[in-house]
Amino acid sequence: MVLSPRLEISQKQKLMMNPQMRQAIELLQLTNVQLADMLKREMEQNPFLAFDAAHFREAGHGDAPRAVTVDGKSGAGLNDKIEAVRVDFAAPDYSGEGGDVSAMLENRAADTGGLSSHILQQIGEEMTDRDMAALAIELTGWLDDDGYLRESDAEICQTIGVAADLLQATLTRLQSFSPAGVFARNLGDCLSLQLRASGDWTPRHQALLDNLDILGRGDMASLAAAMGIESDALPPYLQAIRALDPRPAAGFDTPDTTLALPDVIVLDGDSGWQAYLNEDSLPSVLVLERDWEEMAQRKITDEERNFMKTNVQSARWLKKATQQRAATLLRVSRAIVAHQQGFFSGGMAALLPMGLRDIAEEIDMHESTVSRSVAGKLVQTAEGQFSLKDLFSGAIGGKQSGSQQGGANVKTVSAQAVKARLAALVAGEDTAQVLSDDALVALLAGEGIVLARRTVAKYRNALKIPSSAQRRRAAKIARMAGD
Repeated sequence: MVLSPRLEISQKQKLMMNPQMRQAIELLQLTNVQLADMLKREMEQNPFLAFDAAHFREAGHGDAPRAVTVDGKSGAGLNDKIEAVRVDFAAPDYSGEGGDVSAMLENRAADTGGLSSHILQQIGEEMTDRDMAALAIELTGWLDDDGYLRESDAEICQTIGVAADLLQATLTRLQSFSPAGVFARNLGDCLSLQLRASGDWTPRHQALLDNLDILGRGDMASLAAAMGIESDALPPYLQAIRALDPRPAAGFDTPDTTLALPDVIVLDGDSGWQAYLNEDSLPSVLVLERDWEEMAQRKITDEERNFMKTNVQSARWLKKATQQRAATLLRVSRAIVAHQQGFFSGGMAALLPMGLRDIAEEIDMHESTVSRSVAGKLVQTAEGQFSLKDLFSGAIGGKQSGSQQGGANVKTVSAQAVKARLAALVAGEDTAQVLSDDALVALLAGEGIVLARRTVAKYRNALKIPSSAQRRRAAKIARMAGD
């Protein structure tokens, strides 16, 4: 068989996406704040593009969209985290600091916040030895969010090349700092440091801390035996331990009271809950047509004219694309709110099953368009702020179950509503009669929500609710401690 070249003509359909179509899809996925940032970058390159101040309220934004504040507090500096304060321990640079430990810390303390700043201040006030102070600064950067130093002595010594005796001496000083329990290596160590700082430490307290695993199992008889006391003598020790703080750094975490700007606002009206676009954060594009007309009348080169023409066309398209994005987001949001009227009145327990296809079919859009529209978008309601995507949930139930008590019809409910009801049942349980997963299955079935035990366990774990055995042990410890 001899192969020879030949020409063939074939016809096929293929979806081609030009750059404008691709950018329109990208715009749909952006939040209002992200859209404003993108437009600012475009305006730096396009002389015919600007914000329409009549729609994008600059009085509430300044040079850039900013976060809404709560109780008059600005978002700047909130939610301080423990940040690493790294120095080159092997060869610290003290140049220009005159050998003064306080001077060495002044600049570093100014750049940190929360617990780190508090500890650096104590280092400057109480440590005069330069090597110890330098190591203390280094170790401050190793603290985790709870205020613990989790790494072993060997790991620290090997990583930063410090002698074990200097490390131990420095840690002893640091563990005497406030808050009590900071620089502990584990939970037992943290609680022991707090007891010692308060002067309440005894060998029996330490025996309890050495056997926290037994306490966690709720085996009070074995715990009392390990401490060398009778079981009825346990309550005062349990009360002392429960009064301690297992997270000494928590008190230095500034609560994050900043709310992100919502893209959609839901308000109650005469015809029910209604969705509106948040015009305070929604940027509106203005094309500087007069500037283009004036420039076009001047004597300029063809290259300059083509440059300006390209930019003004780009600005016009961008204005149209942002308007289309806003219209699409509004249509999708109103369809969602119309479907979930019960949620805005009754909370997550009233959330109905709803999928992307339900909304897409209702407003005659493709599922992918609906998905891109809700991606990352926040909705502000009377009960707080939610993600639009959180309002979508799969359906559970809808079948007749012969095992269901009373033979009642099984409800078709959303998975989120089931989780909300499950959390409410556990929150309201009698601590003397903790509900098992089987008991939760029966209670939900009595309400028309038929689930398998493994499904209840899966939802309980997703909600971070301990098992019935763990809740029972916690209740027993609380009763013995007198709570």
